[in-house]
Amino acid sequence: MLAVDSGDLFFKFPPESDGEKALMKAKIIARAYRLMGVTAVNVGCLDLLQGLDFLRQESAQGLPLLSANLLDPSTRAPIFPPYSIKEVDGVRIAFMGVLPQESGPEISPAIRAANQGKILIGDPVEATKAAVQKIQGKADLIILLSDLGLPKDQWLAKAVPGIHFILGGHEGRFTRKGVQTGMTHIFQSSFKGMYVGELRLVLEDRNKPFKDEGELQYLQERIDSLDLHIRSLQAAKMRKPAGEGVNYDRTIQAATRQREAAQEDLKRAKESGMRGNRFLFKLEALEKVLPENEKVKNWISGAGIEKD
Repeated sequence: MLAVDSGDLFFKFPPESDGEKALMKAKIIARAYRLMGVTAVNVGCLDLLQGLDFLRQESAQGLPLLSANLLDPSTRAPIFPPYSIKEVDGVRIAFMGVLPQESGPEISPAIRAANQGKILIGDPVEATKAAVQKIQGKADLIILLSDLGLPKDQWLAKAVPGIHFILGGHEGRFTRKGVQTGMTHIFQSSFKGMYVGELRLVLEDRNKPFKDEGELQYLQERIDSLDLHIRSLQAAKMRKPAGEGVNYDRTIQAATRQREAAQEDLKRAKESGMRGNRFLFKLEALEKVLPENEKVKNWISGAGIEKD
């Protein structure tokens, strides 16, 4: 199992009034991630709120920070590696990272003030294209860690073919079911570390697309929801005389057609089976998945910091 992070890990906005306390918290988070053996951490826009020096220090201590479009303004070269490749059971997985060029009328000025000309944020699409070109032939899977937000993730997926999965953040969306754009599947895992997203992959043919193993479950849940809706409409029709308000017959017929269509989709999905490349994504409440680590608890208490 590999652990990765899409960014906005260390700081929040508006920033805490006590900058030293915020920095101490961030250092404990970075230390905990190193202890956990995290594979890749994308630099998000909020991670720049205390300046580049903090990130450089943590990278030098072994935190695997990535960013394809966080650039040195003098050389226009990436400050951190744009991608890394990890081999698992013979499968080469490439991780890339990007952040937005603009983060809003309040956050962007705060980032510029904290970094004072030390950084240049390049176009995420152009940076991703360049990274994908370099990765071609070196990896079997490409996963983008994104701090762009879902709409921009979809836009990027259209512009840059070849990305298999985008694990996104920034907006704090809770996406239980992925969004597909072209051949790219996009997920987000809520905010403030409340949930951890788990992506299980089976790769049988490197040249074939991925199927969603959760599709059968989603369709059955859709059918169950429509059954409940139809029964409630039928009950309401019995209670309310005809001609008063809602046309229950028409509404029930529409819901029934939707149920029949979902039932046909479920039948086709079962007949096609789940063979070939496939994935299963699920969100789990973090406290249920990972017990607190005693060593990290001692770091927190020793620093005199209350847990958020």
